[in-house]
Amino acid sequence: MATETYDYEVWETGSDKHATTTGTVASGQNLAKRTPLGLVAATGKFVEWNPAANDGSEVAVRLTAIAVDATGADAAAPMIKSGTFNPELVNWPGGATDVQKAGAFVGTPISLQLPNG
Repeated sequence: MATETYDYEVWETGSDKHATTTGTVASGQNLAKRTPLGLVAATGKFVEWNPAANDGSEVAVRLTAIAVDATGADAAAPMIKSGTFNPELVNWPGGATDVQKAGAFVGTPISLQLPNG
């Protein structure tokens, strides 16, 4: 008889309770679940975190809670605003360095921590 095995994702890695809120994702983006978001100061809309930007989106402040397709228009979407999560399961933007990832959510209620054991 074959033995089945299951790999379980460990997304929440701390004792902090996670919380979500709704925000507006700016049009022109198709974002995967768990994508870091920055807030564009001039518009109050969220975009994919860009550590090289200087419009507010260089600071990661939220994570997408679900995949969000805002390619044609702004989209209201649930966003993670707090909790402790596995950095290996975050959908980091291409080109983000390990140093940028380590500092992405510093100063926000989102923490990154590898799972224990």
